[in-house]
Amino acid sequence: MRRISLRNGNGNGIPFVSFFAGSAITVRTCSSCHYSNKSIPLKDKIGVNSSNLDDAVTLFHQMVTMKPLPSVVNFSKLFKNMIKLGIPIDGFILTSVINSYCLMHYSADCAFSVLPIYLTNGIPFNVVTFTTLIRGLFSENKVKDAVELFKKLVREDICEPNDFMYATVMNGLSKRGHTKKTLGLLRLMEQGNTQPDIYIYNIVIDALCKDGNLDAAINILHEMKQKDIPPNIVTYNSIIDGLCKLGQWEKVKTLFSEMVNLTMYPDVHTFNILTDGLCKEGKVEDAEEVMKHMVRKGVEPDIITYNAIMDGYCLHGQVDRARRIFKIMIDKGIEPNIISYTILINGYCKKKKVDEAMQLFCEISQKGSKPDVVTYNTILQGLFKVGRIGHAKKILC
Repeated sequence: MRRISLRNGNGNGIPFVSFFAGSAITVRTCSSCHYSNKSIPLKDKIGVNSSNLDDAVTLFHQMVTMKPLPSVVNFSKLFKNMIKLGIPIDGFILTSVINSYCLMHYSADCAFSVLPIYLTNGIPFNVVTFTTLIRGLFSENKVKDAVELFKKLVREDICEPNDFMYATVMNGLSKRGHTKKTLGLLRLMEQGNTQPDIYIYNIVIDALCKDGNLDAAINILHEMKQKDIPPNIVTYNSIIDGLCKLGQWEKVKTLFSEMVNLTMYPDVHTFNILTDGLCKEGKVEDAEEVMKHMVRKGVEPDIITYNAIMDGYCLHGQVDRARRIFKIMIDKGIEPNIISYTILINGYCKKKKVDEAMQLFCEISQKGSKPDVVTYNTILQGLFKVGRIGHAKKILC
């Protein structure tokens, strides 16, 4: 891959050139992003044969949906031809190319390699461009590079981060366990021109809850209320989930009451959090009561609800009760998924009822599904446990 110099005609670097020079991120042409079409070569499509505006625009839309995407070289050729035809190349078009590279999970180099096209056409970079690049870096787990790019934008006033850019950085950090940095960005945002909204606060609260730091999460909830930012169902679901995992059921009841007082009734996700938490504590019958309460309130249980209760019964050796839930689920018109089958197979194997487990295992294929690696491991362990080595070998093959 060949590095492209990001400098304009008079040799002066644009504001963020020094960042690319001093960082692990470089802007390159991406040789890994190629496209080959033997019936109609792409190079012929983007050449002088594109004789009218409609053809060029149509080709652009085709190119951004190709898998894999064409190289940036091909995009550059198309853009030159579009300019000759009088079609203006703007930031929207280029950002859509960058976005396509990021969504297709190519190397971030492919997305960054579009930047020279901005320079050669005199198109200014904007917050959408950089937000898309940051998201692409996070998708490749290049957390340090994403954070460095964000810091550079803020420090050198290259562009003013908006709420969506903050949300992208904070979401990327929180999902990778960087809760302190996520909280730090919230505090930075509160001091700037762009004030956090409910979506930003929900990211921080969810990160704190997943870290088990419920006190800090509840403090953030109180801060929101003081700023007249009303919490929504997502806010409460995150905190309820954290409380359930810690077994703090009294606080869960308090939050439920608070939700009802705000005329915010729990949704299926809220109930699933409750049923899963109760099942993991061995309170499976209580979880069933919650499911019945859902139905009375007009909230239909889904596959996650049934799987949680089945798993709860199986964990406590009550596989017959789990099978009853399995049947109720089917009677309700909900098709079991591979997780449903694996839960029951595991329950039967633990009770050494391998014939029942094998019956379910065969049923998976009959229903048009495929066992996953967990299902195979479960049935193999069950067969080995009862000494049916030959049968286990056949399944392994």
